[in-house]
Amino acid sequence: MSRRLAIYIMLTIGVGIFSVGCKGFNSKGKSSTSEKGEEELNPVSSSINAKSALKSGTQKPTVTSQGKVMLVDQALGFCVINFMFVAQLPSSEKRYFVYRGDQQVGEIVTTAQTDETFLVADINKGDIREGDLVRPD
Repeated sequence: MSRRLAIYIMLTIGVGIFSVGCKGFNSKGKSSTSEKGEEELNPVSSSINAKSALKSGTQKPTVTSQGKVMLVDQALGFCVINFMFVAQLPSSEKRYFVYRGDQQVGEIVTTAQTDETFLVADINKGDIREGDLVRPD
């Protein structure tokens, strides 16, 4: 199996797990209520509201270059990073550091493989796990 095919398969699996496993995605554009009866905003409707507010010029969304590791394949040496709330995905060949809590645990370099909110990166060094945070520090 070629490396590119393996990356596409892992990316597809990651997107599927992410979209099916998220509790907040009860229905598109609607808010859900928690057990306490409090209203929670759906991330999809929040991003839609942020885009409409940006068009009207009243509020600008927060731009952060922090991502989250969604999937790791140590054998092939790559990981899939979620940059869901970033206005624009980082370009390829950028170096990022991976953190678990406040401790740096690894280093990655982004590739040209992208999908709307997901980015594939090669692992340079470190023990990277799902859920770790990615920052350009």
